[in-house]
Amino acid sequence: MKKIWEWLTHWPKDKVLHFALSLLVALVAAVVAHVCGAEKYTVLAVGWFAGFFAGFGKEIYDEAHSGSSDSTDWAADLLGTAVGCLIALLLVW
Repeated sequence: MKKIWEWLTHWPKDKVLHFALSLLVALVAAVVAHVCGAEKYTVLAVGWFAGFFAGFGKEIYDEAHSGSSDSTDWAADLLGTAVGCLIALLLVW
């Protein structure tokens, strides 16, 4: 458990931002879908695709402008999206 905690607390600031923004995008999109009357699995799908494409778009932007797409940024994006969807699913269950 100590190693997991050390890994989580030593993320570079950039990775934390990728994680947090993907989580926020996924959660907000899912909540909006829920407020609009979507079923719970549709809410989950909307959140997932919103977070996924936000992260994917950012990596394409990074590659096009600086030539440095980073797989660890992509991993942080996917992890943030998954956590955002999990939170949204718990809220609408």
